[in-house]
Amino acid sequence: MNPETTLNTIHALTHRFATSAKSASSPLEWLYTIAAELPFADFAFARVLSTGQIPKDQFTSLPGFPVFDPKILTRAIELKQTVTDSMSQVIAVPCNTNGETLGVFLAKQKDSSPFSERELILIELAASEISLLLTPQGTGLTTTLTPRAAMTKRSAPPIIGQSEKLKTLLNMIDRVAPTGASVLILGESGTGKELIARRIHALSERADMPFVAVNCGALQESLLESELFGHEKGSFTGAVQLKKGLVEVADKGSLFLDEIGEMAPSLQAKMLRFLQEGEFYRVGGKESLRVDTRIISATNRELETEVSQGRFREDLFYRLNTITLRSPPLRDRKDDLRLLISYLAPGTAERLTPECDATLKSYRWPGNIRELQNALERIKIMAPEGPIGVEHLPTSLRASGIAGSHHRGLETPVDMSLEDLEKHHILRCLTHMDGNKTKAAQSLGITLKTLYNKLHRYGLVRTQGEEL
Repeated sequence: MNPETTLNTIHALTHRFATSAKSASSPLEWLYTIAAELPFADFAFARVLSTGQIPKDQFTSLPGFPVFDPKILTRAIELKQTVTDSMSQVIAVPCNTNGETLGVFLAKQKDSSPFSERELILIELAASEISLLLTPQGTGLTTTLTPRAAMTKRSAPPIIGQSEKLKTLLNMIDRVAPTGASVLILGESGTGKELIARRIHALSERADMPFVAVNCGALQESLLESELFGHEKGSFTGAVQLKKGLVEVADKGSLFLDEIGEMAPSLQAKMLRFLQEGEFYRVGGKESLRVDTRIISATNRELETEVSQGRFREDLFYRLNTITLRSPPLRDRKDDLRLLISYLAPGTAERLTPECDATLKSYRWPGNIRELQNALERIKIMAPEGPIGVEHLPTSLRASGIAGSHHRGLETPVDMSLEDLEKHHILRCLTHMDGNKTKAAQSLGITLKTLYNKLHRYGLVRTQGEEL
C-alpha cells in the first residue's frame, strides 16, 4: 500500500473512528469500526480493572477470533508494551494512559502471515485511540457507569452500523430504554425490529428479568389469546391443565408483541384493558390477575392508516405508541452494508469484486437484512474462496440489472427459473408497497396466508412465521 493510502487510513483511525466509537455503546462496536478501517486482521479487546485483572465478562472479540495463550494479556499489562503469542501469532497491545494500562487490544492476521511494520503501526495507533476512549474524558471508562448500567451495556445485543439514521435510532434507544414507557417499533420486514426490542430490554432496569416475544400474525385469534393470557384447566377442549400466559411469564420483564397490527379487533380490546388496568383474566377464568410487564410492540404496517380505516383501535394505538421508533430499511443505510457483511460473513467483504460491490450497494434489498443473510449464505456456497463476482449472487440480485444499467429494473435473464421470477416479482411488489403485506397480497391477487407461505419458502420469515 502506498504512503498516501496509509495516511488516509491513519486519518480514518484518528478522526472517523474517534467520532463513531464515542457514539458506540459497547467495545464490540469499537472493534467493528476498527475492522472496517483495518480489514487485514481480526480483533479482540480486554478491559483491565484497576487491580490489573481481566474478568471474563470484560473480554470481547469479533467472530472467528482464534484461541490464544491468555498469558500474553498478563505480559502485555506487566511490560506495558506489545507482545506476541508465538503459537497463534496473536499480538497484544496494551492501551496505556498516564502510565496505567486500561485495556489490551489484540489482533490476528487473517491470512496467518506475520504483520508488516506498517500494519503493526496501524494496530498500535488503534490501541492508542481506544486508550483515549477509556480515559475519564472518554465514553468507555467502566467506573463512569453504575455496576447495573455497566452490566446492561455489556449484555445489550449489538446493532451493527455507522450511518446517521442508525446512530439517531441508537441514541433514541439509549434514552428510551431506562424509562419503562411502552414502545412501538415501526419498520419493514427484515429490518431488525426484534433486535431493537431486545436492546431496549437489555438497557432497561428489567434486564435481569424475562424477555418474552410472540408473533401476533402467526397465531389464530383464540390460540393467541390463550398464549398471551393463559387458560384454566377445562376451559376448552384440550385444556387438560392450567397454563400461564406470556404476560405472566414476562412479569417484571418485557413482552414483545411482534406484528401487533395483525391482532384481531376482539383481542385488541382485551389487550387495551390489560394496558390500562394492568390486570387480565385467563381464558375460562373468573379471577383477575395483575402483573408488571413492559410492552414493546412492532409492526410493518402504518398503524395510523389502520386506525383511520377502522382496522385498529385508536385508543390501543395511543396506548402502545408512548414512544415510537422507526427501524430504517437497508436501502436507506447503504453505508452500513460492508459492516453488516463483515459481521454476518467475516472475510467476505474483502473478496468482493468492484462490480459485485456496486451491485450489492445499488440493490434495493426489499427483504432487508434477512435477504442479505440469505444472499451471503449463497455466496458462501458458490464462492467458498477467491474473488466474489456478480455471477455468485442470487438470481434476484443479478436480475435487477443494476450493475449494468439503472433502467433495466424490469428485465430478467432468460435462464431465470419460474420460481426465481415469482420471488423477484413478489419482492418488488413488497418494496413498492413499503413492506405492507396486506396491500402486496391484494396487488398480487393472492391471500395474505399464501404470501406468508411464499415468504417462508424464500427464507424471509422464520419457521414460526416471525419476521426478522
